[in-house]
Amino acid sequence: MANNHLSELVVLYAEDDESIREQIAHFLSHRCARLILAENGREALELYHAQRPDLIVSDILMPEMDGLELATTIKAGNPAIPIILTTAFNDADYLVRAIEIGIDEYVLKPVSLEKLQAALIKQADILSNTRAFVASKAQLEAYHQAAEDERRLVADLMLRMMRPERMADPQIQYWLQPTDVIGGDLIAVSRTQGGRLYVMLADSTGHGLPAALNLLPVNHIFYRMVEKNLPVSLIVEEMNWAVKEQSPVDRYVAALIACIDSRNRVIEVWNGGIPAALLVGRDGDIIHSFDSVNLPLGILDRTFTAQTEMFQWSEQSQLVVYSDGMPEAENENGEAFGGRRIKEVIKQTPANERYESLRTALNGHLGQRHAFDDITLLMVDCPADARN
Repeated sequence: MANNHLSELVVLYAEDDESIREQIAHFLSHRCARLILAENGREALELYHAQRPDLIVSDILMPEMDGLELATTIKAGNPAIPIILTTAFNDADYLVRAIEIGIDEYVLKPVSLEKLQAALIKQADILSNTRAFVASKAQLEAYHQAAEDERRLVADLMLRMMRPERMADPQIQYWLQPTDVIGGDLIAVSRTQGGRLYVMLADSTGHGLPAALNLLPVNHIFYRMVEKNLPVSLIVEEMNWAVKEQSPVDRYVAALIACIDSRNRVIEVWNGGIPAALLVGRDGDIIHSFDSVNLPLGILDRTFTAQTEMFQWSEQSQLVVYSDGMPEAENENGEAFGGRRIKEVIKQTPANERYESLRTALNGHLGQRHAFDDITLLMVDCPADARN
């Protein structure tokens, strides 16, 4: 393997003694890809600039420019190029200067071909490994840059899908905490001209660009069909077919779509794969639970018919919706936050403080540990007075 590395290199050899130059040149010419010969340091420098060899072997004492000056000049512009010096002088001053210049190997004359070959093989291996490392590093940097470009693209896409101008609705509070810069959870909010509020929490399998692409048709259908004032059941059926038709077999979207009609105090919900949404009274009691009784979007075919659940509230309430990342969030001991703890926080906290209390309790539970899944929380006020 080492000899193969040397056989790939172009070597520049500088030596003013003709007999030594011929002897070493004969030896080198059978071991490298191409050999360049110079009779002195000045010629060697010109040949270096003209032909850019991979490795240099040079005598120290030469006319016009000695080997140390040659090495100093070349190393100043290309510190990584291996340079091997040969000399008849085993002088400490020469050695010190060679070390200061950054000479890679030092072979005494009369040159032992065995020692010269060992030095050449060693430097050829080092050069090969260095080049492989540099190439690998460049490739990794390219991959990293491509990944960063993708992350920025997906972040922009997810932001556009969220439609921030609609998320400022005074009836809702929401929290999205992805495991990475880009998560697989999405919240959508839209109102009809009649004032009914539609909300969606969608949780796509995976993260990053694949998850965002999976959510794209769902998000588009949600806003398009809400603007047409269409019922939840038709919206869900259209979403299901879009995911089924456009996404890979193993990709699906868990989702909860709800229509809150504050004028008539009615909630209509379709839940496919999202933890049970809780309708909570002012005192923290669970008034109603909208359990997941459907499969996630994208599993069933065109024959699927969406069945929604409707509930009429009679007192001021809050609809609490969250993704599975919230109850499954584990602390440093591997203990999940759990649905029971969510209900305890809700029960123990005044209505106007529940949103912040849930966030504080979850972050306290996680401690220093990072959640392994996206965490999403959506809270919708359901007023007792229809005029609100």
